[in-house]
Amino acid sequence: MRVLVFSDVHGNLMALEAVLEAAGPVDAYWCLGDLVGYGPDPEACVQRVRTLPNLICLLGNHDAAEVGLLDMRFFNAEARRSLQWTRQQLSPASLHFLAGLPLTHTVAERVTLVHGSPRQPLEEYLLTAHVARAAFDRLQTPWAFVGHTHQPVAFFNRWGWVQARVPKAGDTLTLEGRHVIVNPGSVGQPRDGDPRAAFAIWDTEAATWTWHRAAYDVAAVQERMAGLGLPAFHIYRLALGR
Repeated sequence: MRVLVFSDVHGNLMALEAVLEAAGPVDAYWCLGDLVGYGPDPEACVQRVRTLPNLICLLGNHDAAEVGLLDMRFFNAEARRSLQWTRQQLSPASLHFLAGLPLTHTVAERVTLVHGSPRQPLEEYLLTAHVARAAFDRLQTPWAFVGHTHQPVAFFNRWGWVQARVPKAGDTLTLEGRHVIVNPGSVGQPRDGDPRAAFAIWDTEAATWTWHRAAYDVAAVQERMAGLGLPAFHIYRLALGR
């Protein structure tokens, strides 16, 4: 089975559509959370994702804040502005969809899907091998697919020694026989220095994970955000992938 794994869409419909097109035909869609926040099209993104076939979709921290499951005081002032604006754009149907999303999901007792980490599903950022080591201690499956950091990465656990690998687009990793946490990066707001939308393809039969990027018209999204009065910092950083 060929699965599109993606995360952190953040209301960026143009980036999402670029990813769906670049991925091509797949058998299932696994979204690791944060459909909304930051970007100009939160309602359209929720509606687009919720209609994808064979979908597994998780709750992200921005999603949780929109439906009152996470206090907005956890976010900085600019993020709160975006969250408040986003809340006004979401329909009752979209809010109901977000409110019903699970924190984690386990597939075939092999893969744990979670937004942040197995230890703290909504809030923990797996940015270093040290933090990932603690996450592995809570992981009950050989593999975990996570988002939240907006940075593609793989963490390997070998007998308690955790190492990180930063991939390039097109890199493929075989997971079988390994204890691994992988992150596809962000669709709507990458933070690894590459502004292209990030995603991964998971081949369940071969147990291979491949990182990909999809180019889209970043300037057009920036112009749309500016026209809506969204925070300048969130607009500026899109072109930098930061």
